Amino acid sequence: MPLILTLPRIHAPALPETGCWPVSDLDFLQHAQWQSRAQAEQNEAWLQPIPYLLLRNASGHIWCYQRSGGDARLTGRCSCGVGGHVDLQDAQPNAAIDPMATLRCALLREVAEELGAGSADLAQLSFQGLIFEGLSPIGRVHLGLLFTAHWLPDLPPRPVAGEALLGLGFRPASAMANNADFELWSQLAARYLS
Repeated sequence: MPLILTLPRIHAPALPETGCWPVSDLDFLQHAQWQSRAQAEQNEAWLQPIPYLLLRNASGHIWCYQRSGGDARLTGRCSCGVGGHVDLQDAQPNAAIDPMATLRCALLREVAEELGAGSADLAQLSFQGLIFEGLSPIGRVHLGLLFTAHWLPDLPPRPVAGEALLGLGFRPASAMANNADFELWSQLAARYLS
């Protein structure tokens, strides 16, 4: 049974009903623990930290895609965030959790799995803030950690075959900020970065 990073909700920063906002540090993640995803998905006493990367091109536009599979709760929705759960393999073995190093490792793993890309394809990878929405069952158990990076290749990202993602190209943040076709995290991140 794979283990993912989880955070007791009592140790999370104050959470709005929905929002994307800056934070000065990630010290709250020192309280994170590893547990099975199956347990965490149904227990609102825990949050699952999710690194969520927005890729920007030289014009500042954000790459987006449509989901054609994966989590049934998100199928058919459009997104501009690449990311996923933090797995035990993303942490340094036998060491205390280093939040930023662990999140960066998880993010690069997800970029490789979903886009077949690596750190050489990215520049200016930086942490921007947190994303949360408490309006849905899926939202109430996840805490987004928003990152941005500049996409270096001339061609846009191409999802790996079998990843159930359909690339839609780069678009201005304003095109997704209030677009109901996009999942709420993408809308919140786009508004924050506009």
